[in-house]
Amino acid sequence: MKENAFTSLICEKFCHYYKPEKETELCGSYFYLQKSITPSELKNLVELLHLDTEIVIKHDLIFICSKCDFREDGCDFIINKSSIPCGGYIIISRLLNYLNL
Repeated sequence: MKENAFTSLICEKFCHYYKPEKETELCGSYFYLQKSITPSELKNLVELLHLDTEIVIKHDLIFICSKCDFREDGCDFIINKSSIPCGGYIIISRLLNYLNL
């Protein structure tokens, strides 16, 4: 289930696919962030690292996508890597870029 704090930080700010009526579906990266970090920590990271919506994908985070509710319907990003990934994927990738991992 989505939590308002995570939804505003991940979906509303970073996800091009966000639809308010799909509140019961979680992308894999949302699930991963929700289980790994508190909303307050995520907010601080986004602010501290000056994360924005710039899309720079240097990492293959397919392990995160394995728990994604949208993967079954055909995630365009996973299929052809030419579409924009979900918001959480963008956040995690940008964080890894910042840490030079």
